[in-house]
Amino acid sequence: MGWYLLGTLIPMGVGFFKTPIFTRYFTPEEYGYLGLITITFSYFSIFLYSWLASCLWRYYNAYKNKNDLKNLYSNLFFIYLGASIVLLIIAGIWYATAENPLVKQLIVLSFFLYFIKEFIGLYLIVIRLEGKALTYNLIHSGRAVLSFGLLYVMTFVYHQRITSVLLSSIYIDIVVLIFILLFVRKNLAFSIRSISRKTLMVLYRFGSIGLIANFCFLLISSSDRYIIALFCTVDDVGIYNQVYNISQLSVVALVTVFFNTVNPKLNKELEVNFEGSNQLSSNYLFVLLLFGLPIITYFSLFSKQIAYVLLGEEFRGGYTIMPYVFISAFLYGLFLFIEIKFKFAEKLKDIAIGMIIASIINVGLNFIFIPMYGYKWAAITTFISYLFLFLYFYIQDSLGFLKNPHFVKKVIFSLLILLTQVIIDLTLRSFYSINIWYTILEGIIFFVIYLGIFKNEIRSLKIPV
Repeated sequence: MGWYLLGTLIPMGVGFFKTPIFTRYFTPEEYGYLGLITITFSYFSIFLYSWLASCLWRYYNAYKNKNDLKNLYSNLFFIYLGASIVLLIIAGIWYATAENPLVKQLIVLSFFLYFIKEFIGLYLIVIRLEGKALTYNLIHSGRAVLSFGLLYVMTFVYHQRITSVLLSSIYIDIVVLIFILLFVRKNLAFSIRSISRKTLMVLYRFGSIGLIANFCFLLISSSDRYIIALFCTVDDVGIYNQVYNISQLSVVALVTVFFNTVNPKLNKELEVNFEGSNQLSSNYLFVLLLFGLPIITYFSLFSKQIAYVLLGEEFRGGYTIMPYVFISAFLYGLFLFIEIKFKFAEKLKDIAIGMIIASIINVGLNFIFIPMYGYKWAAITTFISYLFLFLYFYIQDSLGFLKNPHFVKKVIFSLLILLTQVIIDLTLRSFYSINIWYTILEGIIFFVIYLGIFKNEIRSLKIPV
């Protein structure tokens, strides 16, 4: 837990430093073009690469138990190469039809970024599944720190513009890839002879449903940028994109560090003791709720102050969307536990149906409300979609959480404590003007009080990893 916490806090810290520094340097228009193009490549990546990661998470332990990982690696690598060729063709066509010189540059750089990044991402999944927290976090954190340092030099020393955001990541990822291939690719073997139609069909069957779910997830979290661009301006896209990203990063990073820590254990439990996995999942959910609820409450309560610290002046007006993004990101973390169980239960169709309905709700509401009320409603519709997903899946299977009265009572009590703190803050601010330093002090006092109330529960927590 300590290694994963450190490995997530470092990239998260880099992201926090990055946003206030570079939103004061790059313009909303530049961020708008960057956001639209990288999000478009994210859609391509969903169709071409993301399902490979899903397959690796699902089948790694199964193939390892059969001592047949070489077969799995070879077939996944074969698909990866084919997907990369398709991405190259798409990028080439887009480049040929684009007219804006900046757009052309961003297209070329985005192709190279995703081509390298996706391969490294697959390797890091193997590292995580093996429980090698130190190696994983050294690579993951090193990429974030080095790319930030290089970006700083490229912009403030050599005065490069928005393309340097992609170039800095590409240069560092090339170095990391070379390091992996030369020094840390132990037991990572490939063979043309191991490529088989049977294995490819197994991967395709599982991955195709996962692809639909991943595509719908991306549709929910990013399609609003296109609709904002359609009915508002590229500047609005840039502001919304940066505010959304910094808000999501703060919560998703905390959720990710927890999920990364427990995921290998949970995967093994689902593989060898599926019926008994509910107890383990319930324990994990209780821990996430106990610590996650105060964090998203305080983040939401102090959104304006967070925006003032972390965002450039032109971007601070977007603070009104931050509470919706914080809550949506936390709901996503809760959803991960039910999604992984459904995958092992072969309920892939249920996942796909839920995701399709949620994405239709999201896109439909965006087309209705963004033209009427602006980009703020994009965050609200995303929250509504995630709330639907949470209810849709947990009504079908609560992972045994609701059958544990101790967990349920503690969560309700936690919500009452946090609601009281929110009322106290709003009351104080109605009488007094509280500056940023007093706000920080207030947040610390609230959190210390919360930890004091739940100190016995925290001491008795058991987190199997």
